[in-house]
Amino acid sequence: MVESTFLYLTLDLPTAPLYKDEKEQLIIPQVPLFSILAKFNGSTEKEYKTYKENFLKRFQLTRLPPYLIFCIKRFTKNNFFVEKNPTIVNFPIT
Repeated sequence: MVESTFLYLTLDLPTAPLYKDEKEQLIIPQVPLFSILAKFNGSTEKEYKTYKENFLKRFQLTRLPPYLIFCIKRFTKNNFFVEKNPTIVNFPIT
């Protein structure tokens, strides 16, 4: 276990479920904020790959700083180009 201080959290966007709008024309991918924050619940494992080995990491928040910045990873590199994930992140109002 390693403890480290932070000011921002990097959040990965999953391949989200697709919802159609009222007109049945546009497809809008949406994901709630709490589902992408599940990475930091202490029990969800994330796999990391390097050239030599694969390993699993778990993240847990023990206490929060006064201000927190979310960095949502929307861009992924492909072999040919950079692709943007258009998923909408729903933030709770209350």
